[in-house]
Amino acid sequence: MRHLGYALVAFVFSLSIADAQPKKKGPDPKAKTPVAQKQPAAKPIDKKLADELAKLELEYNAAVGKQAHFVALKLAKKMFDLQVKATGIDSVEIERRRMYLASSYSNVSDWASTERVWREYLAAAIKRYGIDSQQVLHAYQFLTGSLTTQQRWEELEAVQLHILAATKKLEGEKSVPYATALSSYGQTLQWKNEWGAALRVFEDVLKIYQSLGKPDDWSVVSAIQAVANTYWQMNQQAKAIPLFDRAVALATTSTGQILMMRVTTIWTIGIQYQYGGRKDLAAPLFKKAIDMTDAEIANLQKTKPDDFQLASLMSMVGSMHRQNNDYAKAEAAYLRYQKWSAKSGAYNGADSALAEIKRIQGKNKEAIALYEKARDEIEKIVAQAGYSFNFMIADIYREMGDYKRSIELYEAYQKGLTKHLGKNFMGYAQTKLMGVMIYAPAGRFKEAEAALTESLEGSEKDLQTVLRTGTDTDHAIYFSKGGWVLDTPINFNLNFQPKSGSAARLALTTILRRKGRLLDAAAAALATIRQKLSADDKKLLDELNSARAQLSKLTVAGPGASGDTATFAKDVAALEDKIQRLEAQVSKKSAAYRTVMQPISLAGVQKMIPKDARLVEMINYQPYDSKYTYAQAINMKHRPRRYMAYIAATTGDPVFVDLGDAVPIDKAIESFRKALSDPDNDGVLDLGKALYDLTMAKIIPKLGNSTNILVAPDGALNVVPFSALVDDKKEFLVKKYTFTYLTSGRDLLRLQAKTKAQGGGVLFADPKFDGTGKVDKNTTTRGSRSADLASLQWTQLPGTAAEADAIVKSYKGLKVYRGEAATEGTIKKVKGPRILHLATHGFFLPDEPLPESGPDGGGAPAGPPGMPGGGPAPQLAGYENPLLRSGLAFAGANKLSSENDDGLLTALEASGLDLSGTKLVVLSACETGVGKVTNGDGVYGLRRSLVIAGAESLVMSMWQVDDFATKELMAGFYTKLAAGRPRSAALRDVQLELLAKPKYAHPFYWAAFLPAGATTPLKD
Repeated sequence: MRHLGYALVAFVFSLSIADAQPKKKGPDPKAKTPVAQKQPAAKPIDKKLADELAKLELEYNAAVGKQAHFVALKLAKKMFDLQVKATGIDSVEIERRRMYLASSYSNVSDWASTERVWREYLAAAIKRYGIDSQQVLHAYQFLTGSLTTQQRWEELEAVQLHILAATKKLEGEKSVPYATALSSYGQTLQWKNEWGAALRVFEDVLKIYQSLGKPDDWSVVSAIQAVANTYWQMNQQAKAIPLFDRAVALATTSTGQILMMRVTTIWTIGIQYQYGGRKDLAAPLFKKAIDMTDAEIANLQKTKPDDFQLASLMSMVGSMHRQNNDYAKAEAAYLRYQKWSAKSGAYNGADSALAEIKRIQGKNKEAIALYEKARDEIEKIVAQAGYSFNFMIADIYREMGDYKRSIELYEAYQKGLTKHLGKNFMGYAQTKLMGVMIYAPAGRFKEAEAALTESLEGSEKDLQTVLRTGTDTDHAIYFSKGGWVLDTPINFNLNFQPKSGSAARLALTTILRRKGRLLDAAAAALATIRQKLSADDKKLLDELNSARAQLSKLTVAGPGASGDTATFAKDVAALEDKIQRLEAQVSKKSAAYRTVMQPISLAGVQKMIPKDARLVEMINYQPYDSKYTYAQAINMKHRPRRYMAYIAATTGDPVFVDLGDAVPIDKAIESFRKALSDPDNDGVLDLGKALYDLTMAKIIPKLGNSTNILVAPDGALNVVPFSALVDDKKEFLVKKYTFTYLTSGRDLLRLQAKTKAQGGGVLFADPKFDGTGKVDKNTTTRGSRSADLASLQWTQLPGTAAEADAIVKSYKGLKVYRGEAATEGTIKKVKGPRILHLATHGFFLPDEPLPESGPDGGGAPAGPPGMPGGGPAPQLAGYENPLLRSGLAFAGANKLSSENDDGLLTALEASGLDLSGTKLVVLSACETGVGKVTNGDGVYGLRRSLVIAGAESLVMSMWQVDDFATKELMAGFYTKLAAGRPRSAALRDVQLELLAKPKYAHPFYWAAFLPAGATTPLKD
C-alpha cells in the first residue's frame, strides 16, 4: 500500500479533474413541490444570431477536443450570453448552454462558478418540469458530483435520498436505474463511515440485479464485490471470502465484459487480501490478473495494434507490477504505455507513475524531473490542477535535506488545495498533518506545531461527526484507519520538542480525546436512548438484547450432536446480520437525541484530578523515523512499537516518560502474570521487580509526593495489577500507593455526571449450576472460579455462600439471590441497583491463532515510519466476537438450561443490562477483568460491557482467584465501604490486611482484584 499521504494526494488530484463542487446548501428535498409551468411558445430566433451560435458551438467543440479549456470557457460564456439575447433566460435552449458552461468552469477548476451554474440549472428544471420529472432527476444527479468533490456527505445523502424516491416513482424499485442510484447511496454511506447501513444497501442492490439478469451479468459481479468489500471492511472475513471467490470465478470465465473490467475485479480483490494480511490469498490472484493482461496485450499487438484498449492494458499491467513490487517490469510496462499513447497526443499519466518508481529506486533527481513534467502536462489540460504534484516533489526535497525548497512547495500545495477544495473536506486535517514532517525536520517547530494543532482540531471535528451516527462496528473501522492521528503528536513531542510544555499538552490532549473513545461512544449511545426511552425504543432495545442472547446461546451450544457445522454457521450468520440491522436502528434512534459532545480539553480533565493524585496516562504507540525515505514508507518498514506514559497533576504542564519497546515489556507482563496466577511460584518477586524496572521505576520519579495514582494503561498493561509490582526495596507497591484504573483520563469527565440509582443493592452468590445442589469436594480447598467453557462443567462454589453471608452482615440493604434463584434471567431484569455483586464462576477464552498477518503482526499494515500511518492494524475478520468469549455462569449453566436462557451471561449480553445509576459492580469471579486487549481502546470483555451498561465503578479480577481468600477480601472490602472509605482505598486497605497474613502473602491471593472508575466513597 502506498503511503497514506500519497494516496490522499492521488485522491485530491482525481477531484481536481472531476465534476464541480458546490459552496452552498443544496435544495431541500422536503420543500413544497413546484408544479410544472405551462411553457410559452418558442420565440423565433434571428437567423444571424442562429448562425453565430452554430459557429461558436463548432469552435467550442474543437477547443474541447484539443483540451484548450480556457478557450472553451470563453466560448461557452459567449454562447450563453448570445442564447439569452436570442431566446431569453427562461427558454428551453438555455438548459444546454448552462450544461456547457458548468462543464467548462469545472475544467478550469473554477468550482464556485461551476456550482452556481448547476444550481441555476436545477432551479430552472424544477420550475419548468416539476420536481418529480426526469429532467429534475438528472439535474440532481449532476449536483451529486459537485457534492462528492467537496466531500459534503450530509448534503449528498439528502440529495441522493430524493434521487432514490424519484427514481423509484419514475422507474420502479426493481429497475436498473434504481439499483444504480441505490449503489451510489451505498458508497456515500461508506464515505460517511456507516458500513452496516451500506451493507444493507449493497445487499438490496445485489438482489435487484439478480432478479433482473443472468448470474454472470457484470452488474451482478459488481454488486457481489460491493457486498464482499463491505464485509471485509467490517472485519467479517469469513463472510467476505466466499463472495470474493464467486466474483473471481465470474470474472475469470465471463465473456460478456471487456477483459480490463474482469482483470480489475480480480486485481482489486487481491489488493484487499494483501492489505488485510492474507498474502496467501492475494498471491494467486495477482498472478492470474497479470497473466490474463499479458496474454491480452500480446494478442492485441498481433491482431489489433491500434486498439484503444492496448494503452489502458499496458498502464494496468504496469500498475500491477508496481503493486507487486516488481519495479523493473513496472517501468518497462509504463514506457511501452507512454510510447503507444504518445501517438494520440493525449495526457497519459505515465510520467507520474515513472517518477514514483524512480523515487523507490532512490533516483530522486530523476523523480523530480518527471513529477515536474507531469505537473506541467496536467496544467495544460486542467488549469491550476498541478498543485497536487507539489506535495510529492516537496517530500523528495525533504528526503534530500533541501528543507527550504521542500517548504516552498508544500506551502504551494496547501495554497492550491485550500483554493480548490476549501478547509471543510474530511481529508483536510490529514494534509495539514503532513506539514509536521515537512516543517519539523527543518527546525521550523512553530509552524510544525501550528499545523499539527490545526490538523488535530480538524480530526476531532471529523471524529465527532462520525460518532454521532453509525454503529460500534462503524466506529471501530474509522479508528482502525486513523492511528496516525494519535501517533503523530506523540512523535513530535518526543523527537522534536521533548522540552516543550505546549507539545506535551498537545500530545496528551490528543490521547485524552481518542484513547478509549469507542467505549465512551457506545456507553453514551445507550445512555441517551434510555434517557428518552419511548415504547418503540424499549421494544427495539428488547429485540436487540433478545437477538444478542440468541447468538450467545447458539454460540455456546455449538453445532450440537449432529455436527452440522454448515447449518450452525448459517444460523450464526443470520443472527449476526439481524443484530447489525438492529444496532443500526438503535444508532439512528440515539442519534436523534445526541448533542454535540463538549470539547475535551486537558485543562478540563486536570480540574477533575484530586490534589493528592496524579494521572498516569499510558499509550502503546508507533514511533516514526523523522528522516524516513519513501522506499521505507511504501515497504512498511516500521520501528518496533513502544510504550509512553504522560503524568499530569491538577495544574501545570504534563511530563512524559518513554518506557521503551513494547515487546520486552509485553514479555515481562506475560511472565509476571503467569507467576501471579500460581501461589506456588516463588519467582513472583523477581518478575515483579523486572516489570517494575521497565515501567513504574521510570514513572515514580515524576509523581512528586503523590501516592494516589489514577492509572490509564494501554495494550498489555491493561491486565497488570500495578500494586503487585516490586520496588527496589523488595516491597510490593501496594504498601505505598493506591491505584485506580481508568480507560482514559477522560473518564474523570464522564464520572462527574452523577446518575441516581434505580434500586438498592443486589447480590448473586452460589448458583446451582446443575440444579442438583451437589458440591465438587475438590473445590472446598483452594477452588478455582473458572472452567473451560467448552466443558460446560461448573462446580459449586461454597466459598461464595459464606462470602454472601459475610457481606450482608457488614453492608446492609443487599437483596440476595442464591442457588436456583441466582439465574441469568433474574440479573437481566435488574434495573440500576446501587450495588451489583456477582459471586460466581467467570470465564475468558483467548483468541484463536490468526492466519498470516501484515508487517506489524496483525491485519492491514499500520502505516509507514516517519509519516502519518494507519495506526494499529485492525483485527483480521472471521473470528468470534470477543464479547462472546467472556462472561459469567449462573444457575442451570451445566445443563445450558435456565428458563429461556442457557445460564451463561456473555459480555455481549451484559452490555445490554440496565445499570444506569449503579455505583459499584463487584465481579467476585475469575478473569472478569481480562479480555481481548486492543491498543488505544482497552479490553473487550466484561469490564467494557458493564461500563457500556452504565456502571460507575468496577472491582474485577485478573486471574482465576481463590474461593476462600476472595471471601475474606470481599467481606473486608464491604466493611470498609460501610465505614465510608473511598472505593479504591477500601480495596487497598483489605489487600494490605491479607498481605500481612502468611498464608495469603503471595499476591495470587490479594492482588487479583483491581478497582476501576469512580473512587469516591459510596455515601457520596
